Amino acid sequence: MHTIAALATAGGKGGIAVIRLSGDDAIEIAAKVFKPFKTSLCDAKSNMQIYGEIVGSDRSRIDTGLATVFRAPHSYTGENTVEISCHGSPVGVSLILTALFENGAEHALPGEYTKRAFVNGKLDLTQAEAVGELIDAESTTAHKLFSAQISGSVGRLVREQADEITHLLASVYAYIDYPDEDMTDIPEDELRERLLVIKNKLLKLTNSYSTGLAITEGVKSAIIGLPNTGKSSLLNMLLGFDRAIVTDIAGTTRDVVTESVTVGGIKLCLSDTAGLHETDDTVEKIGVERSKNALENSSLVFGVFDVSENLTEAEKEITNLLIEHRKDKNIIIVLNKCDINSPEKYKEYFEKLGFERIVSISAKENKGMEEIGDAVKSLYPDIGQVLEGEILANARQHAALSKAVSDIDKALKALESLTPDTACLDMEAALGELLEADGRGVSEEIVNNIFSHFCVGK
Repeated sequence: MHTIAALATAGGKGGIAVIRLSGDDAIEIAAKVFKPFKTSLCDAKSNMQIYGEIVGSDRSRIDTGLATVFRAPHSYTGENTVEISCHGSPVGVSLILTALFENGAEHALPGEYTKRAFVNGKLDLTQAEAVGELIDAESTTAHKLFSAQISGSVGRLVREQADEITHLLASVYAYIDYPDEDMTDIPEDELRERLLVIKNKLLKLTNSYSTGLAITEGVKSAIIGLPNTGKSSLLNMLLGFDRAIVTDIAGTTRDVVTESVTVGGIKLCLSDTAGLHETDDTVEKIGVERSKNALENSSLVFGVFDVSENLTEAEKEITNLLIEHRKDKNIIIVLNKCDINSPEKYKEYFEKLGFERIVSISAKENKGMEEIGDAVKSLYPDIGQVLEGEILANARQHAALSKAVSDIDKALKALESLTPDTACLDMEAALGELLEADGRGVSEEIVNNIFSHFCVGK
């Protein structure tokens, strides 16, 4: 394969920059630009840094730095690779890349290094996609998830189920093709039981997709309640800084204030809304209407109530509104101002109405953050699998595995009234979906599309 080169670190000024070359002639091309002070780059030991100067085509010094040689197949791409560390000057980087291109290297395409790692069998497709997701991770939870997936957790699980289906198919077909040979057919009960095991393992993975999306893309969330119940104070507490204006004057928030924050390991796209109440003020009316829209468009709602006062008719109306949305939205009841009064009466009231997640806080004293995190986390029980990486957060993988589950269902249905060989077509379809998920049976078009979304240099 032709040798490619690109900046592997972020562009702009920095302490250092790393330029990566990969391909059959990577070491020879790098040796024309990087000149060690004590030896030749071609003779350098693998996986060890060596100090030297970096020169242009006219042999003038561009910079000094370090180079590391990784000989195939023991490199990220599986090819000969050289990484040159230099000072992080955009001008210097440009001059070094120009020198490499003049000596035979070609500019790397987006994601081409990781694509080569996939093509050369260093990574399966789930691992390669996790590399891109790790770079884009916006929370520690997402980072932990994709770091685990780079180790191959999803691909390993998919591969195990694919291997099991392959074994079952081979057994059924061998018995059909060679009936006179001493080959034992798999009993239908055993075949059905083993297919159920495969289905349940895949179903567990596909069902984790909602948690994966919550970790990576975030959950649209609204904070609603009457004016002056502490909605903005709750937003500020969750964010850890004063984003919304907080005063003792009811109705301070007149528009929807939106911010993103990670709570309980889940990314929330939070909207602090204007208090839901009747008003003759034109501006407040607009704010209240936008609050209702935020409620409608959210999948998680924090209903905030002020326990320092007795429950009012207006709060009962808010409660009825939450009850109406309980079927299609997750609701967390937040009892605020517990530093002033006990929340027990309010708690009993909401428990009798069937609300499962009720949290007592004091936004003013910043108390209750852990309880809110636990309440959010309880909505996504798969969050505990983050460190194992067994949570789907990739739409392509989810679609393939969902189809595989559907095909296995069809095979199980066929076994209810037909012979085992009739279930094989559906089993083969499921196998095809699994091979597409981990990349062994994926089209070149899909592969190219995946890596086109990577940054150059990765």
